[in-house]
Amino acid sequence: MTIIPSQDLTASRPLRIVHVTDTHLSRSHGYFIDNWQIFCEIMAAETPDLVIHSGDVSFNGPANEDDLAFARMQMDKLPCPWLIVPGNHDIGEAPRYSRLAQPLNDERIAAWNRHFGPQYWLQDIGDWRIVGLDTALMGSDRPEEADQRAFLSNALETRGQRPVLLMMHMPPFVETAEDPKPGTSSVVPEARAAFLETCRTGGVRAIACGHLHVHHQKEWGGIEIVWGPCTSFVNMPRWFAQLGKFPRAGYVEWSLEGLKFSHSLVEPVRMISHDMGLWSETHGTTTKLPPRPLA
Repeated sequence: MTIIPSQDLTASRPLRIVHVTDTHLSRSHGYFIDNWQIFCEIMAAETPDLVIHSGDVSFNGPANEDDLAFARMQMDKLPCPWLIVPGNHDIGEAPRYSRLAQPLNDERIAAWNRHFGPQYWLQDIGDWRIVGLDTALMGSDRPEEADQRAFLSNALETRGQRPVLLMMHMPPFVETAEDPKPGTSSVVPEARAAFLETCRTGGVRAIACGHLHVHHQKEWGGIEIVWGPCTSFVNMPRWFAQLGKFPRAGYVEWSLEGLKFSHSLVEPVRMISHDMGLWSETHGTTTKLPPRPLA
């Protein structure tokens, strides 16, 4: 599956790609719309070649399709081409690992397709191949999981000499690739090893992801893994204890020039870093934020 941006991007100059993630947009739960409006204003002023959203574009898409409709309307306000992959707050989770009791199913997949198109795709831009994947399919036991694996293998086998930037919602792992504990913070262990090996041998140079609402960098098998910060809410106590730093709202800007790449963290001073850590710890999820009934 391929999504073509609305303008031709060549390798004659460095390509500027902005990675934004975890915007959690909603008509009924509009807590984070101000940060999104600021982001759109910055994009209008700076006009990157492409914006890529790595999921959780909506607040609670699996339970409320209007969140997806509203999020699509907001994405269409961007003044430049954009691509997107789904997050668990958009399409649900692998059924055996569904912490939010929102398992991936036919209805949720169809809703995502109606508003945003395919769950996975590739796009050649300049000298690079960009591949987007749906991490909810990994370990899902659905037929689409095998289809996505075959798609990824083919995308890497047919890349020629192009290096690959891979975009997805969940990070491959949080601490180590060998962590056997299943969870909802990263790709499940049963799918992780084969996925990472396919990336290592297939020319993937970098993986950009979101989901954890904090900027962080890791390396595995020669692949740089970059977690993007969110524009919505953060958990300051968690990440200060784990990483020794306070997460802030922002995004990541990538530069692709020839076969080289670089990236930088952008934390706009106008964006508010909403700390929802205590709410998350108390209720187990932010989808129970008011005005939605708490019962």
